[in-house]
Amino acid sequence: MSTTTDIPQNTNSNTAIRYVIQRMMICFIFALFLFVSAGTIEWLRGWIYFLYGLSIEICALIIYAIKAPEMLRQRGVSHKGVKTYDKVFLVVWLLLVLITSIVAGFDAIRYKWSSLPFVTVYIGAVLIAVVYVFGIWAMVENEHFEQFVRIQTDRKHRVVTTGPYRIVRHPAYAGTIIGALGVPLMLGSLWTFIPTVAVIISFVIRTSLEDRTLYEELDGYVAYTKQTRYRLFPGIW
Repeated sequence: MSTTTDIPQNTNSNTAIRYVIQRMMICFIFALFLFVSAGTIEWLRGWIYFLYGLSIEICALIIYAIKAPEMLRQRGVSHKGVKTYDKVFLVVWLLLVLITSIVAGFDAIRYKWSSLPFVTVYIGAVLIAVVYVFGIWAMVENEHFEQFVRIQTDRKHRVVTTGPYRIVRHPAYAGTIIGALGVPLMLGSLWTFIPTVAVIISFVIRTSLEDRTLYEELDGYVAYTKQTRYRLFPGIW
């Protein structure tokens, strides 16, 4: 009897650890491309960005482990029913993340195509913090916040209308869009705004597709759209 209960617990722990490893790998791979493209590790803004991002990522994961452990475990599981467009989005997003790091390294350090005053580091840090404030708030509030878009019939998927979801229907994406602008500001690269805008556009498209999926397939979502009218930004869209 103890054996049958221990297996799910171990599996759940493993999936949470798997997700944590994924997040750490993304941070370190971004840093690798960043400094390789720069051609040097002597880059103050690059180190500030990397260590700042790594620190708040670790803090976020600790909060998830304490406040939303089931959400953390589910984000490390491969689920059936994931929408095809979201699989495409993942590939596009990963490519844009790598392109962003390469452009930043080339621009700010290797070729010095452009520069920004150091004060923009602080502005960028505040904007990036917005990602985590809205992301943590949304993920703690919404136990169905998985990595990919799907209707979670296996988990009794419901509409969440509390917390940040009273303000907009996709608060974590709104935070991500705002925070994306902080990357070129922290790294001091004007050219990095080009892939950053591409990231923002990809999240707007994802929001539109996900919202349509929920509208058509999730019970109670139509009523929720009448209560919370805007997808990303109040008064705009």
